[in-house]
Amino acid sequence: MSRLKQLEVDGRLPTAFWVDAGLKGTLVLLLLLPLLFADLEQYDGKGMSWRLLVYPLAGFIIPLLWVTNGSRPPYPYLADNLVILPAIADVVWNTLDAYDRLDRWDDVNHLVNAMIFSAVIGLWAARYPLGAVTRYLLALGICVSLQVLWEIGEYMVFVANAKDDPGVYQDTIGDLTLGFFGSLLGAAFALWAVTGEEREAEFEPAPSLLDR
Repeated sequence: MSRLKQLEVDGRLPTAFWVDAGLKGTLVLLLLLPLLFADLEQYDGKGMSWRLLVYPLAGFIIPLLWVTNGSRPPYPYLADNLVILPAIADVVWNTLDAYDRLDRWDDVNHLVNAMIFSAVIGLWAARYPLGAVTRYLLALGICVSLQVLWEIGEYMVFVANAKDDPGVYQDTIGDLTLGFFGSLLGAAFALWAVTGEEREAEFEPAPSLLDR
């Protein structure tokens, strides 16, 4: 009997559930910091009020998609856990003032976040009867589109007031480039993860009479 089936029989929640709950609880606690310490210098001009409105939605994206698509098991814990990480990391790095203190830290985040979002999309696409190439291109296309939308939002919130700075445009192009390569890597990770699960399922021994 597979571990997932054993968990269902025993009535116990998988470890991924508690990881998921822990990550979402952590996000809620971290979002209290900009509210309680709004006067901190590292929050100044970072659009934290906008983040406070948007980031909680990260905890509802996968559950809503899962429910609206018929709640088909198994629950996509990996995708749900991954989609929370960029929001948590962004609040932590802003609180630690890493974006201003560490050179190129913003670039690292654009690359890693694009990888995460692309992987989430690819993992979700694997729940449908789609070929590997289709899933890969779907993850890549949607994630790159999200990167473009993010840069548009960033321009409206931060960059519009600094449009006379020529470095602003170079930064935007750099962010989009990193987002593109991160999307490529994340989509590839999703394919690898799904292929590994499929191979494990193929070699799983047939259940005995006691397992049925």
